[in-house]
Amino acid sequence: MFLTVYRSPQHWLICLLLTVVSCSVLGAPFEIKVHDELIAEYQESAYEVETNLFQAPASQGLKSNVFQTRLEYGYGVAKNSEVGVNIFLSSYNGVSYVNGGKVSYMYIPTHDEEGLWHYGVKNEINYIKDVGGTETTFYELTPILAMQLNEWRFTVNPSVDIVLNKNSSATFAPSAKVAYGLTHSVDIGMEYYADNLPNKSLYNITQQPHTAYIVTDTKYGNSSFNFGVGKGVTTNSDNWVIKLIASLNFD
Repeated sequence: MFLTVYRSPQHWLICLLLTVVSCSVLGAPFEIKVHDELIAEYQESAYEVETNLFQAPASQGLKSNVFQTRLEYGYGVAKNSEVGVNIFLSSYNGVSYVNGGKVSYMYIPTHDEEGLWHYGVKNEINYIKDVGGTETTFYELTPILAMQLNEWRFTVNPSVDIVLNKNSSATFAPSAKVAYGLTHSVDIGMEYYADNLPNKSLYNITQQPHTAYIVTDTKYGNSSFNFGVGKGVTTNSDNWVIKLIASLNFD
């Protein structure tokens, strides 16, 4: 069973850092994660907490930085399948909000765990009320494609979003990750996200939100942590983002 909670000394230190900075940092997704093969074991529960903190572009007109949290419960309905429920929370301008949530289904077929190719798929129905009050319901299809070359791992999520509101449309929102294993418990790497949810003012790549991250993945006992610092690379991207995901395995 995988539980994303913060119990180690490293966790408390990082949480303190995020809290301090948030008192001083919209656009960043509630889930800033390149999906790989981690799912709940059959008939076991999984819990995940993700937090991120960011400074929105000046065009957002916010008085403070934005602190977001995603809470997830997952359950292994079969040996290769997980269903999940998420809730999205945020805090900015001195007020806390519930911004929606999602339901998801992930399928990871059986394949050679030590082999070259790794793959799966995740399906989601999202409802989000953003900082400006805009409500969006959309379906997201996320193929999971990974390649392991010795200490290097390359992962791509070529996600497609289909808006289910009155004016339905489809967009491409890819993400990718390159990681290098320094030791059996520490990886470093880079992640890249392009958030192309429909916006009539965004017609080309230079006007769309794109963010690059330097990340580290660590294992501490049965726990695993993903910590990253990101920077927007286009004018409509967030100025900077700090994100944290932590998981704890009780088995």
